[in-house]
Amino acid sequence: MANKQGITPALTDSGLSRLYRSHAVEQHAIQSEIRALVIIAGYASDFLTEELEILPEDFFTCVEEMKEVMESIDLKSLDFEQRSLTLQRTKRRLEAKATRQNRQKEV
Repeated sequence: MANKQGITPALTDSGLSRLYRSHAVEQHAIQSEIRALVIIAGYASDFLTEELEILPEDFFTCVEEMKEVMESIDLKSLDFEQRSLTLQRTKRRLEAKATRQNRQKEV
């Protein structure tokens, strides 16, 4: 019986379940960073709607924070992409191994 990721119990011993967990954690981290970016952008936007002649220092602080969060998202997304590729390769390798073993059992 396969679990929600489509992994049979025999494949979970191979470390694939660990890869799925770390993949999910990384995805959650990126989502959290994006939510933080939206919140900071909201604060920056509030400063623009106040019709000020000169923007306050807090506006520029928000812009700097958004830059930092965007850099962090960029790095995390690169890690996420690499983990995705590793996960796909591992899953294919294990599926091929399981297929070979099933064929050997049939013979």
